[in-house]
Amino acid sequence: MKPRSAGDFYVRLQSRRMTIARMLLITSCLAIGGCGLWDSDIEWRGGPYILIWIDDPSATTLSYDLGEGTSVGRVDEVVFSVGWDGRYAVAKQHPGGDKNVTNYFFIDSGKDDMYADPRDAVVGPLDENEFRAKKKELGLPEFSKTLASLR
Repeated sequence: MKPRSAGDFYVRLQSRRMTIARMLLITSCLAIGGCGLWDSDIEWRGGPYILIWIDDPSATTLSYDLGEGTSVGRVDEVVFSVGWDGRYAVAKQHPGGDKNVTNYFFIDSGKDDMYADPRDAVVGPLDENEFRAKKKELGLPEFSKTLASLR
C-alpha cells in the first residue's frame, strides 16, 4: 500500500466538504420550497375577498383577506367561479374537485368581518335553482371570474 501524502488528505477533505455543502443546499431548497414560500397565488380580488390557492393551483378557496399574506377561509375548495358587487360575493364550487357536483354560495359582506363566524355570513351550499331564486330575490352579482381549468 502506497503511503498517502498530506496533499491527498487535503483533497479528500475538500471533496467531502463540497459534498456536504451541496447536500445542505439541496435540502434547504427543498425545505423552503415545500413550505409553500413560493407556491401560492391570488387569482381574484373583490372587496375583502380573495380567490386563493396555496401549494396546489387546483385547490382554490374563497377567503376573507386579513392582509399581510393571511386570510380566513369562507368557501372550501374547489372554488372555480366568483363575483362581487360591493355587498355580496358569490361562488361556484366543485366540492373536493368533483366536477359532477356544483354548489353555489353567497356571502353578505354586511354580516362578515375578520372575526365573524362564517356561518353567520356564508349561505350555501345551494343547488342551481335555489341560487337562482336568491339571486333574483337579493340581486346577487354575476360571476365575473371563472377559472377555465377548474370549470
